[in-house]
Amino acid sequence: MNRIDLIKNAVANATKRVPAEFKELVNELKAEKLAEELVLEHGLIEASDEEVREEFVSLDAVERDEEVEDFDNDENLVDMDAVSGSMRDIFGE
Repeated sequence: MNRIDLIKNAVANATKRVPAEFKELVNELKAEKLAEELVLEHGLIEASDEEVREEFVSLDAVERDEEVEDFDNDENLVDMDAVSGSMRDIFGE
């Protein structure tokens, strides 16, 4: 097949409906394209003080979740010489 035939087939297939499994991807790509065109046409919009405060609260909540101490996986927070009850049961101590 030469390139002209490949292009002709691509154009012919482009008029067909999008399979259901790709609809979400196509919608997402369309939304990204619209957002890009909006920014190119109008530029970026300055964030209001209220939007900045809301984002700060949102980010602060995420950071607090990460600060929770994970006693099971942090050797500095757990007495590594102590043996748990379940381990004693397994090894018969």
